[in-house]
Amino acid sequence: MKARDETLKHYLNSSVFKLDLISMIPTDFIYIYSGPTPIWRLNKLAKIHSFWQLFDLLDNSFSSPSVIRVTRTLSYMVYIIHCNSCVYYLLSAWQAFGNAYIRCFYFTAAVATSTGNNPAPTNVIEYVYMTCSWMMGVFVFALLLGQIRDIVSNANRTREEYRRQMDMALSECKRLGLSKELTNRVRDWFIYTWEQQKTLDEKKLIDKLPLKLQTDLALSVHYNTLSKVQLFQGDVGKEMYIVNQGVLQVVGGDNNEKVFAELVQGSVFGEISLLAIGGNNRRTASIRAKGYATLFVLAKEDLNDVIKYYPQAQVLLKRKAAQMLKNDKNTKTVAKESRDLQETCRISGLGTPRMLRVVAERKRHLPSYPWSTINDEELSDDSAFEGCSEEEDADEDIEINAETSMRRTEFDDENDNEHKSSG
Repeated sequence: MKARDETLKHYLNSSVFKLDLISMIPTDFIYIYSGPTPIWRLNKLAKIHSFWQLFDLLDNSFSSPSVIRVTRTLSYMVYIIHCNSCVYYLLSAWQAFGNAYIRCFYFTAAVATSTGNNPAPTNVIEYVYMTCSWMMGVFVFALLLGQIRDIVSNANRTREEYRRQMDMALSECKRLGLSKELTNRVRDWFIYTWEQQKTLDEKKLIDKLPLKLQTDLALSVHYNTLSKVQLFQGDVGKEMYIVNQGVLQVVGGDNNEKVFAELVQGSVFGEISLLAIGGNNRRTASIRAKGYATLFVLAKEDLNDVIKYYPQAQVLLKRKAAQMLKNDKNTKTVAKESRDLQETCRISGLGTPRMLRVVAERKRHLPSYPWSTINDEELSDDSAFEGCSEEEDADEDIEINAETSMRRTEFDDENDNEHKSSG
């Protein structure tokens, strides 16, 4: 992400900004009135998220993240020991003997878990008690340890699988000697997929469910997105390409430099070709993602397999698609007629209005001029002659004067012939 404005906007809208803001509150000034009381610095713990962010960033940046993960585990252990030491240091301020139950609880826990230097029994009762405690501790400790291991293993199994596949892909990129830019694109794709889906193959999980349950689950999760699709509003919620997340651009022109429109969540494209309306419908534009995007895809074969059981829905879909295709053609026709009309008006407005005005003025002095049928009122409207330059007016005056002179000569010759014939 190189756009500073977008990065700043995303940061201000995130929860990280709120935590950073809390950690920056200057609570140290309270020391002026209360003295050095460490409790007023607890707000600094809100910045602890940067500890995990640092290791996540290092993990995603290095091609061999094993060293980073070991370092992270050791850092966790050192930090936990530090926190435990702080708590014990706080408790050490309490100098009293303490509660007898707490001391007995500590002794029993130490015996059951076989940790620490336990005191040796001195009589039969103590031997029996410690033997039972050890036997109970072996089973309980083994049971708890196994359950904790399973919980931790199941919680991280999907993430570890994701990490393993990403490490394999990055190692393969390194073996093939791919460029750093391409390798970063592969890493970014894995990170984006995990952040959005928390799995690399959600279809594998859904396929294990019954068909009816798959349909209900898909509609429940994606209903808000599918309901925005214009072609299928009120009908079957299926389409060829539906934008689930991200922004796509409809581009065209030379080198796809011109952006016609942007497709957001719920937008759809490719529906006409999917339903085979209007014959061979070739695509008139290309679609490219503006960043990362997630799409729902419906193949033509899958649509045919489902829609054959719903003939009425098939008729409605094709009717609606045909109407959309017709509207698209009408829009293109209107746009073409508008462009043709503008071109015609531009060509017809080069010099003709000025010429007609001059002819109209000359006509008044020639009663038997062949163009006397022209309406004077139609030609006297000066608003039609606006926009003509002085150079065009001068050229047209020369042409009209020459043509009028020729007309007058012909007119005089005709009058002379009539006088001669009458004489």
